[in-house]
Amino acid sequence: MRQQDIFEKLPEDIIRHIHYLLPIQGAACAACVSRAFLRSWRCYSKLILNDHAVGLAHIEFEERKIPLIDKVDKILKNHYHNGVEVESLNLILTFCSNIKASYLDRWLRRTVKSGFKELYLEMPLEMKKIYNFPCSILSDEGAASSIQSLRLAVNCAFHPTSTLGCLRRLKILKLSLVHITEEGLEHLFSKCSALEELSIFSCSGIICLKIPSTLQQLKLLYVNRSKMPRVVEINAPNLCSFRYENAPFPYDSALSEIYVRNCSQLKHVNLASSCPSRVLSYARTSLPSIARNVESLILGSCDENANTPVLQSKLPRLKYLEIKLTSLAGFPPSYDIFSLVSFLDASPALESFILRVNQSDWAHYPVVGDDEECPRRKVDLWHNRLRQVTITGFCSAKSLPAY
Repeated sequence: MRQQDIFEKLPEDIIRHIHYLLPIQGAACAACVSRAFLRSWRCYSKLILNDHAVGLAHIEFEERKIPLIDKVDKILKNHYHNGVEVESLNLILTFCSNIKASYLDRWLRRTVKSGFKELYLEMPLEMKKIYNFPCSILSDEGAASSIQSLRLAVNCAFHPTSTLGCLRRLKILKLSLVHITEEGLEHLFSKCSALEELSIFSCSGIICLKIPSTLQQLKLLYVNRSKMPRVVEINAPNLCSFRYENAPFPYDSALSEIYVRNCSQLKHVNLASSCPSRVLSYARTSLPSIARNVESLILGSCDENANTPVLQSKLPRLKYLEIKLTSLAGFPPSYDIFSLVSFLDASPALESFILRVNQSDWAHYPVVGDDEECPRRKVDLWHNRLRQVTITGFCSAKSLPAY
């Protein structure tokens, strides 16, 4: 008997919805075995275009760039000429270092129109020339008002102006290794009142990163600094989570100056540095005043002397505390890890405490002493809520008083 296509009986809108939920390779396979999905494939609006998705994984890396450009050009041209509206475009051009800007401009102008929702563009690391993203496509109110997620990565220049349309539905903005000026960022923020998640990863051109109070819906902020910005000012009243990482840079490894205002909703803070910095000192002197409601705190420090003053005030709602210490050359004998107990003293509601100590060369040996040599210290604060404690890499020293 002739086998029927069971999907033929389903309404067209349901077929398209099912098809849209499939990844592009699965959607293409479904179109090969079902007439219903074949009709839907001609209107497939969720495009993920990279060397694997278009079937070039079996070709040598250096030989992928030309066929990848040709295939992407053909797919987007067919969608455009057939009147198919693209809702999501994920375009990864890792191997196309010689791609012309005219191709990219044409692809984006044909795709980013009214009804378009998500764009992810990743350029090659080894580009002969930085690609200038055509902000004019977002000057169209139809395209600007429908886009919900914008992610640009690697060797892009993004320079919004006052002519930018109102991005009233934009919720996610991620810029990674993108050149953007402070003025351009200010224009962009003025059009993004619905922004909920912001990621700034190693973007050049920003000395002072200012998050204005107009971003009322901003919940998540991630800042990665290699060289810039040197100052981070946050004035987002509903910010819940802030993550800052200081990546190594050969000429400037200092921690940014961080200022947080309107921080009553800030519950999760993650500060980390993979180069010599003052993460612990900053946490001790500034966090209690700017994040009194923080519930989860993760600190990562490299080659920082832990012998710093105790916290001046409490973190009354802190429940989860994780401290990661790293030394590239080995901690000196005067390094007093025990001084970190001040974080415990400042956290009466603590439920989980994790301490990880990692160094390349451990030169100290555990010390076992009697009570006269290591006098015990009376505990002023009982942590009755503490349920989980994990300590790895810790080594005692004669300078540590016993509890």
